Amino acid sequence: MKPTRVRSTRPKELPDRLKPRKSPSQARSRALVDAILEAATRILRERGWEATTMARVAEVAGISIGSLYQYFPDKVSLGATLIERHSDRELAFHIERFAQIDPHASLRDVIATVVRLPLEFQALDRSVHRALLQAMPHVGRHPLLVERVRASAAGLRMLLERHAPEIAHPDLDLATHVLVNAIHSLTHDGVLPRPEDLSDERLAGEVERLLVGYLRLSEPRRT
Repeated sequence: MKPTRVRSTRPKELPDRLKPRKSPSQARSRALVDAILEAATRILRERGWEATTMARVAEVAGISIGSLYQYFPDKVSLGATLIERHSDRELAFHIERFAQIDPHASLRDVIATVVRLPLEFQALDRSVHRALLQAMPHVGRHPLLVERVRASAAGLRMLLERHAPEIAHPDLDLATHVLVNAIHSLTHDGVLPRPEDLSDERLAGEVERLLVGYLRLSEPRRT
């Protein structure tokens, strides 16, 4: 059986009001924009979204506020660019890991892996991830999030199809919808914020139990 292949989807472009004022075309300009984004990321990591200001970004980047405004008209447009880049990395991470799943793994093992993917990505830079989630409502990039989640859902749907004989649930499309929303909500702090003492592994184990019970799997997980 061939490894799972997931096609990446092209998200909708940023609206004009959120786009950088100009795109860097020369090496010097690209280096300047990279410095701006690195400075903004550092501040997000240390202070969060609310405490991030354009003046502080310019200071940390070592540039004038005027140079910053040449590329980003406001904090929201800067946040939008950071979210775009972060979301691109997250989707690439998921697609790469889906492709690495053993085609002969049991569905219980697949679920255990899939549940942990968002937590593993978040652990790479948890502070920045949470800060950008806080920025999302202000930036208005919910459509971007939807497109990325749809791409991940397509990969999960392919994995469920591969293991269809093991699943008692009669509707794989519905099961995919429920699983994707459950995983995303529970690993991205949905309606209720995550308790401070809840570790990634314990959360993953609880989500895994939830999904296995929902699908009513018949095959035991390998140890």
